[in-house]
Amino acid sequence: MQSTTFTQFQNELTMHPIVLLYISTPTCSVCHAIKPKIEHALTDLPMFVLDAHVYPEVASAYQALTAPVVLLFFEGKEVHRQARFIDIPKLVKFVQSYQSMNLSVTYQDLFN
Repeated sequence: MQSTTFTQFQNELTMHPIVLLYISTPTCSVCHAIKPKIEHALTDLPMFVLDAHVYPEVASAYQALTAPVVLLFFEGKEVHRQARFIDIPKLVKFVQSYQSMNLSVTYQDLFN
């Protein structure tokens, strides 16, 4: 996972079809324990980490009331959220389902 600024994350969100955001705090033991497990389970996905103490605007923008919070974005929109207790197999299934979608559908494919 890449540590980033809130502004950089917002830019990255528009550059990738699927993005994972991991919101944590420095004193959260669960945050430190679960992060490597997520990194191990999802190796082929752009993942970004934001510290809610350093960037309090991220907590406000995404209504992160606890830590950790894992947000999955598809085409810039939040499609899945887990907070505090992260179910990694469920998260992996969501990621795989969005990765398997055919994003290269053309107008001709739809209407001919």
